[in-house]
Amino acid sequence: MLDRLSTGLTLLYVLDRLLKLLALWRFFRRPAPPAPATWPTVSLLQPITRGASGLDDALGARAALDYPAAIQIQHLLICDQGDALSQATARAWLPRLGPHARLVLAAPDGPAIASKIAKLQAGLPHARGEVLVFIDDDVAPRPDALCQLVTYLAQPNAGAVFGLACYTAWDGVWSSLMSLFVNANALTSYIPLTYLSEPYTVTGHLFALRRPVFDAIGGLDGLAGRIDDDHEVARRVRRCGLRCVQTPVVYDVRNDLPSARAYAVQMRRWFVLPRQTMAPWLTRREQAVSLLGSVGLLLPGLVALLALVGRSRVAWRNLAVCLASFGLVYHLGEAWLGRRTPLRRWPLLPLVALVTPFQIMAAWLGGDEIEWRGQRMSVRRGGQFEVQEETGV
Repeated sequence: MLDRLSTGLTLLYVLDRLLKLLALWRFFRRPAPPAPATWPTVSLLQPITRGASGLDDALGARAALDYPAAIQIQHLLICDQGDALSQATARAWLPRLGPHARLVLAAPDGPAIASKIAKLQAGLPHARGEVLVFIDDDVAPRPDALCQLVTYLAQPNAGAVFGLACYTAWDGVWSSLMSLFVNANALTSYIPLTYLSEPYTVTGHLFALRRPVFDAIGGLDGLAGRIDDDHEVARRVRRCGLRCVQTPVVYDVRNDLPSARAYAVQMRRWFVLPRQTMAPWLTRREQAVSLLGSVGLLLPGLVALLALVGRSRVAWRNLAVCLASFGLVYHLGEAWLGRRTPLRRWPLLPLVALVTPFQIMAAWLGGDEIEWRGQRMSVRRGGQFEVQEETGV
């Protein structure tokens, strides 16, 4: 009975991998939409929080953005008033970011630092672009990212456009595990869902809206004290009858995690946040689509448990098939991500397939506390949050 169950789960997993691989192949073979006749001016709103990983690399990538009207890019770097280190880094990059680059200082709206929303609110009065691009401090866009975002945003009924993260931190074990997790699951989680449902959120790392659309949805008004700005922006866009568009734009994120605790804290934050801030707003269809898209994550771990319990040749063979399928799709996905995993980090990949899904379950079923950039906070259902204490970590 255990062998039959193991074989059934394995066949289901292989089917899941094949269908997702087909979805990826079709998605990236789509022809790009035509470029706009006139390239609009663009403002990049870039909130910078203390402790950002690879800030120099991220700002360097933004200075290298290839845009047909480069003089029309306005860089707004937004730092905390008391964050002298980030301010110094930002000031050093201002001359290389063009004549419209500007440093904006945000007053704290919490115990010590300004929230992301407070930073964006401080930067918005200075934004002059026809297109607003919101970009997190650890994102290094590739040279063609801005052109692609603007091109997709020019399509009919497009309200907000967003891309896909590729993690590039390989120096330590914990950073490598995080990079493997994201690169193994970002493509196979987000892209296949677009064939089942219109995107119901945007990936907050990097997204763009036309200024008239941003104003029509109320901008960021009413988001103070909330941590779900990206989800709420997507909800407002959809309420206006516009679409959130998943684009093939891939951007790099360097996220250095020095310890097992830092890794666990980030994994917990990533799955507590959508549970508290996105899931309560989903329709039944969207909940079903999310469940369908994520259930495959658990299958290799379940097959591994059956192999440990049954200890049969069939069960171990099934586990090998699951891991081979996982590794093959990961390898093929790297071609679309445009980056390759160092060979020395490949031995960690089975842990991502077998252990990480249970970490996700633990975070999903756990409490509402998270840690982020030196603050411990409680996230309530609906998006409100309350800072409980400064951790300094």
